[in-house]
Amino acid sequence: MIYFTYTVRTILAVAFLLYLPSKTEAQVSISANDLVVQPEETFVVDVSARGFQNILTCQFSVSWNSVAFEFKGVENLNEVFEDYPLDHFGFAQVSSGKLGFSWIDFTLAGVAIDDNDILFSVRLKALQEESGIHQVGFTGDPTAIEVADTAENILDVAFQEGTIIIDGISNIRNKEKAGLVQINSSPNPFTEQAQVEIDFLRPASAHITIHDVQGATLYQESANFRSGPHRLILTKDIFPQAGAYILKVRAGDTIVTHKLIVI
Repeated sequence: MIYFTYTVRTILAVAFLLYLPSKTEAQVSISANDLVVQPEETFVVDVSARGFQNILTCQFSVSWNSVAFEFKGVENLNEVFEDYPLDHFGFAQVSSGKLGFSWIDFTLAGVAIDDNDILFSVRLKALQEESGIHQVGFTGDPTAIEVADTAENILDVAFQEGTIIIDGISNIRNKEKAGLVQINSSPNPFTEQAQVEIDFLRPASAHITIHDVQGATLYQESANFRSGPHRLILTKDIFPQAGAYILKVRAGDTIVTHKLIVI
């Protein structure tokens, strides 16, 4: 049995792909899941796939904010990759928030997995105490993005980032000031419509916003609110696509956040 280093195997992958035709339309999608975590929490992000059929080679890189998260390891490698005793991961840049993944089926038979099955999981630790929204995404650095099938087509791959929300110090501060604002929503996740109830336990001048994970504001409202519940009816028309969004209520020096999931 021959063992290859990650660097040698990556070179072989690139050489192999040079003989394949141009890209076809997207037939494979690879995604990371969304999570809400606490400061200092160690958690696992699953990297899963759809349309992963008759695949000969697969390589890409996973990326994250290295200031917000510390790399702790990989696990849950799908069994279809275990036939060859190769190191599928490149760890040289994990301190910078980049992990390379590369695999080739040298038998040329191809492999298949069920839709939404996990390719592998990345274990991270939340470093920041502050609340924040971050992405676990995909890149071609340090390992180039290439997926090819048994028909020798290089496939155009659709990637979906995972959103990691750190439920941090601002929300801890809000819990200590539980006499001001409380937020609940139902249903959540939702498809067509959700009702959000913002309960002001005493009168307050507040600013309410909803924004996406890039920080774009989708809704805002400012008013002097009486004590008691303030209800918002949110429809899917507010949100450009399925995913995670943040509702934020700012009242004085207190900020309360609430995660909304549109499916």
